[in-house]
Amino acid sequence: MGQFLIIGLKLEACVYKDRVNKYVNERRTEAEILSELEETLRLGKEYDKQEKEDCYTYSLKQEICDKELLPFLKHFYDLRYTGTNRESDFVMEKLSALSPQERLNLLKQKQFECFQENEKTHYCYLDNCGWFEIPVYTRKIVLSMDGKIIMECYNEILDFFRRCIVKQLENFRLAKTLDVYLSD
Repeated sequence: MGQFLIIGLKLEACVYKDRVNKYVNERRTEAEILSELEETLRLGKEYDKQEKEDCYTYSLKQEICDKELLPFLKHFYDLRYTGTNRESDFVMEKLSALSPQERLNLLKQKQFECFQENEKTHYCYLDNCGWFEIPVYTRKIVLSMDGKIIMECYNEILDFFRRCIVKQLENFRLAKTLDVYLSD
């Protein structure tokens, strides 16, 4: 048993309308619930929001990813990994030779521990109450994965780790898309 401690960049998030509308009432509109979700999950101006028939999707803006991904990864990898023969150095070399779309395609191949795709469902609790939970499906770039780890009641410490990392990388808009979480 146990999970992995993961640091990742959120590429996409999706919330289904029926799950949101389940909690709409005279006290709370759909727009207010979405606003609360967006704030909780930090789905701000770095993301394009699109309304579809059955859901809302949030996608990291392509221009941010194209412009910042390589310099962000270089800075992050230098902070995170030490020593010689680092996988992250090989990843940077490989990514430098690829187009932005090819870099994202490489994620799906899961060739590298420090650069791969991961999907995770987060549960957002309205009113800080477990009775009102809304699942949000996310797709991320894994930048670091360590474990196995066994923890309970970890949200505050993981948010602290996230804020510390973001502070170190505050010159990058991509830093605002970072998540620190436990795998399923």
